[in-house]
Amino acid sequence: MKVEMHMHTSEISPCAAVRAIEGVREYKKASYNGIVITDHFNDYVLNGFIGSDREKVARFLTGYEMAKEQGEELGITVFFGIETCLLGAQNDFLLYGLQPEFLYEYPKLYSLSIKELHQVVGEAGGIVVQAHPYRGYCTIEDPKYLDGVEVYNGNPRHNSRNHLAKDFAKHYPHLIETSGSDYHQLSDLASGGMIFPRELHTETELKEALLARDYELIQ
Repeated sequence: MKVEMHMHTSEISPCAAVRAIEGVREYKKASYNGIVITDHFNDYVLNGFIGSDREKVARFLTGYEMAKEQGEELGITVFFGIETCLLGAQNDFLLYGLQPEFLYEYPKLYSLSIKELHQVVGEAGGIVVQAHPYRGYCTIEDPKYLDGVEVYNGNPRHNSRNHLAKDFAKHYPHLIETSGSDYHQLSDLASGGMIFPRELHTETELKEALLARDYELIQ
């Protein structure tokens, strides 16, 4: 099963230029079997929405929901994911294995510390993966609060220094490795991802396959 692990939708992520439905269609054409929607769940995104915290979360989920509906029509599995950035820092974290309802409990997830983030995500059945940790504006987090590292980020507009992320992961055997295109524009299509030897249908199954290291990286 070929899965894009890092995709944004223009409905939610201000930096993205491709709508959810179009993105799913493009990945179907590229022979991917799955996509994880990882829109930005940050203060600047949520503050741009109107309404209560619950209404803002519901608005945030629309990108994923549109992608999932399109995926069901085309026969491509769409998984829920999150890319969050905590207040006071510029590091990004990919969260896998969670259900959308998680955000209704933590509508200001981005206000947590990395220690708190790791705790609440773990308690909810998810994992924390630091995205592109060696981009110029990022700093590597304490590995004890990480479950994995994105060792390959395929976005062509950033120098993610993937080789440094790979070296870092090798020093900490508990860290899983992930790869993703960091899809924002049509030109980013299929520049990363992961291959799993069996079909995955739920966020929990995806997380378990990651923790079991039952995958190959697309690099």
